Amino acid sequence: MNTIIELMKLDLGISHNKRDGYFAALVSGAVRELSAMGIHIDTENCEQDDIMLVVDFSLWRYRKRTDDVPLAENIRRRIRDRKIRGRVESERENI
Repeated sequence: MNTIIELMKLDLGISHNKRDGYFAALVSGAVRELSAMGIHIDTENCEQDDIMLVVDFSLWRYRKRTDDVPLAENIRRRIRDRKIRGRVESERENI
C-alpha cells in the first residue's frame, strides 16, 4: 500500500506525510469498491497494471470527491479490461 500512496503523492505534487492517513483510507476504500466490481487486488503483492489502476482510481475519487460526475472513461475501460483478464485467468485455472 505504501507504493500506491507514494505514487499518488507524486502525481499530486505532495512531499509531506500529513495526508497519508487519509490517502490510506482512500486506497482501502478504492480496493474494496474494485473488489465489489469483481476485481480482487492484493495491494502488497500485485502487478504494475493493478497498482496503477488503484492509483488512478483513488486519485480520481480524491479529485472528484465533491463533484457528481461519472467515472472517467479511461478508468472505466481499464476496470472492464481487468475484469475480462480476471475471468480469462480463472478459466485457465479451471482447465
